[in-house]
Parts: sequence; C-alpha cells; structure tokens
Amino acid sequence: IVFNRGILFLFSIAFVFSAHARETFSISGRVIDQVTKQGLAGSNITIIHTSIGTTSDNDGFFMIKNLPAANYILEAGFIGYSIKKIEIPFLSADTALKIELNQSAIDGPLVIVESNRAQERVNPVTFNNIDRKTLQPRYTVQDIPEILSELPSTTFYSENGNGIGYNYLSIRGFDQRRISVMVNGIPQNDPEDHNIYWLDFPDFASNIQSIQVQRGAGSSFYGPAAIGGSINIQTNYFNPEPQLEVQTGYGSYGTSKISASFNSGIIADKYIINGRISQIKSDGYRDRAWVDFKSYFLGAAMYDQNHNLRFHFYGGPIKDGLSYEGLPKFVNDNSKLRKKNYSYWGVDSTGNNIEYAAERRKDEIENFNQPHFELMHDYRLSPQAALKNNLFYTLGYGFFDYDGSWGTPEYFRLTPEFGYSVDSIPSNALIRAYVNNKQLGWLPQLSINGSWGEFTLGGEFRAHRSLHWGRLQKGSGLPDDLVGNNARHYYQYKGAKYIASFYYHQVYK
Repeated sequence: IVFNRGILFLFSIAFVFSAHARETFSISGRVIDQVTKQGLAGSNITIIHTSIGTTSDNDGFFMIKNLPAANYILEAGFIGYSIKKIEIPFLSADTALKIELNQSAIDGPLVIVESNRAQERVNPVTFNNIDRKTLQPRYTVQDIPEILSELPSTTFYSENGNGIGYNYLSIRGFDQRRISVMVNGIPQNDPEDHNIYWLDFPDFASNIQSIQVQRGAGSSFYGPAAIGGSINIQTNYFNPEPQLEVQTGYGSYGTSKISASFNSGIIADKYIINGRISQIKSDGYRDRAWVDFKSYFLGAAMYDQNHNLRFHFYGGPIKDGLSYEGLPKFVNDNSKLRKKNYSYWGVDSTGNNIEYAAERRKDEIENFNQPHFELMHDYRLSPQAALKNNLFYTLGYGFFDYDGSWGTPEYFRLTPEFGYSVDSIPSNALIRAYVNNKQLGWLPQLSINGSWGEFTLGGEFRAHRSLHWGRLQKGSGLPDDLVGNNARHYYQYKGAKYIASFYYHQVYK
C-alpha cells in the first residue's frame, strides 16, 4: 500500500508539471511618463532574446499573449525616453505591469531656439521651412545660397560658376550683409562688415536638420540687423541608433566628394557622440576657379531628465583659386570667353569687344580656416519654465594672395619717407592679405509658458577682436626685406567690437 501511494504521488506531480508546461500566460500593462503619469502611445515592448514584442495603444496599454512558463526580460522604450528593462524570474500566471519611463536621450524640437524661429499664426512674418527630408535629395556639393535660391524673392550668384565657393544671397533685393544668419541660435555674420562667408561652411548642408528663411525684418531678438531677412539653421538631431556611413560621388567640372560619418548611439542611457568629415574638390566652371574644401563636424550630447548639454565643433580648412572679377555681359554667348577668369580687363570703344585683359595667375589663391565651438545647455526648471545658455567661440584665420602689379611705390609705402627708394613695382608682384578674427559670446534666455501666454527674457553678450595686415609676398628685383614671409607689412590694423543687449518678449493668448 505504501508503494502504491508513492506511485500515485509521483504520477500526480508529473501530471501537474505536464499541464503547467502546456499552459500559456500573458504579460500586460501600461507604459507611462514617470513625471506626468500620462500614457505613452506607440511605446515598443519586446522580450529580449526573442522576436516577440508589441506596441502600446493610444493610452499606453499593451498585452503580449501565449507565453509559456519561463524566465523573461522585458524591455520597454519610447522615443525621447530611457530604455527600461524588467526581469520576470518565472512566468507562472498572467502578469500586469506599470512601466514608468524617464525622459532622456533624443534631441528634438526642445533644442530649437524658438525665439528666433517664426511660428505660424503667431509671428507676422513671411517664412519658409525646409526640413532634412526635403533638403537631402536636393543637396550634393553646392553651398547653401544655391539651395535657398528656389524660395520666393530669393536669388544668388556664384563667382566661379558652379555654386561652390564664393556665393552671394539676396532676399527681396537686399544683399547678405543685411540678412541675419544663425546656426543653432548663434549669430554667424562677420561683426566687422556684417557679411556672411558661405565658403567657410564647406559641406555644411550635410549637417543640417532644418532651415527657416524669414523674408523681411524677421523675428529674432538678437544678432545682426536683418532688414532683408533671417536664415535660422538647426544642425542634425542626435540619433539614438548607431551608424557608420561612407559616401562618394563625382560630377562635372572635375567635381568630386568623399565623406564619412559615424554615430555612437546612446551610451549608458545618457550620452551620444557623432561626427563627420568630408572633402570636396572641383576645377570650377571658370578657368583656375578650383576649390579644395575639407570639413569636419563633431557633436557630443549628455541628457538627463531635466538637463540637455550639447557640444558642437565644426568648420573646415579651405583652399581655392580666386575668381572675384566679373565679365561683361556680351561674353555670355561665347562658351569659351564666359569661362575666362581675368584679374582685370577693359572693352574697346564699341563696348562689344574685350580690348585688353590679364589672365588670373595660378598663384592667386585663398587659404582659410574658421573653426566653431558651441556649448549649449537647456535646463527644464519646471513643465512651464526653461532656461537656455549658449556659449560660443569662433576663430577665423588665413590669407588670400592676389595680383599686385597694378600698385605703385606710394601705395606700398616704398618711398623715401618710409626709408625705401623703389622706382616701380614688378609685373609679378603678389599681395598677401591676412586676417585673424576671434569672437566669444554668451546667449542666456529664460522662457515661461502658461495659460496666459509666453514670457521670454534674454540677453546677448559678444566680444570680437581682429587683426589685418598686408605685405608683398612676391616681387622680382625687390629687396629681400620687402618680399616673402619676413617682409614688412605695408598696412596693419586691429579691430574690436563689443556687443551687449537685453530683450523682453511677451505673447498673450
């Protein structure tokens, strides 16, 4: 009898385990924001090491059915939030979970400096937005002015004829000295002449997330005066997915491009690093209007529940053949003459023929570099208040060499009163014009939103220093102390500009 009871007991245990193994269970629950407790619609819920998963409904609820008894690790994620993992040691019954996610690591509209961007039905400004999806199919190697020239009341022209290098933009007839340009809310116009030198941003369109072009006075609270319009550029958002990409291409006029980029993805739930390098070369449409542009872009970000800290370092050393002198209109119909690149020229008495011209020399070149350093911090003080601080430092240094045979001893200060006696300037004289710019700035801003509207208080603080000089880089027959790297500067001056301003803005609803 004892033996039979033992058999019966073992049989019962086996039956229970067999039935339990055939039974399935479910995992259900709701994914919510840890702070607001609102459901997160479209959250991804997956079981690690399997292909099983689902997404949450409009209220954040989800359910995964038909799971056999086993150990599981559930992973829940939502764009803009940290990924959360939940371990279920042994699933033996239907299980309900409440999953709270922390806001974290995706760069998005939060980082756009809204005060410089017009909003529909809020700002009385005519504007166009170009997002990355629209921009990328249209971009290859051309500079930003050519891309924007398709917008209403916007035109551009290119010195070397192929949209790479020195390009000039006009909005509503105003040249770019009267157009405010900002990148991530940071002013880019030269503090001395208010110009914007697009060639110092080589291949920059590859790093752009969106562009807003405002026509007219614009809505910016700070930065250079913008009578013609404003251009606000936002660089790429940080991507949570790891990525490595290499691109290359070749086009007309000996144009080529090669680039490589990487993205680390999210590191330790709060860090992201990305970078990009590229090189663009072209012979140019016009003679000797070549370019050799290298570019770099490095970004790093750290995210917390209420903090967003980003660092950008970008720029690119450029080299190009000068081609700034225009041509008379009548050469447009001549396929050879319209490609000419003269240092100077003149027409005959009829005005229909070129009487004299000097071909631009091969040693008339430019060499420049303009690195940018940006540190941007966003702090969410509360659901209604945000504090932004942007620090930036911009360098710009280099030279351009151009023909100096037109000069006189008086122009170069080679007369007896300066201790020299030079009768004439040689025909191969070459001038080197050098510039070194430094700019440091701080842009604080406090924004408060409520049912009554929006309140914005901020400031702009910038300091700019510059050094300019010129010398004779080449010149046959001139004394050694007047030519070359150790030659005297026939002109030299320094510049300085300090900007401090405050602003207050109120929008009522």
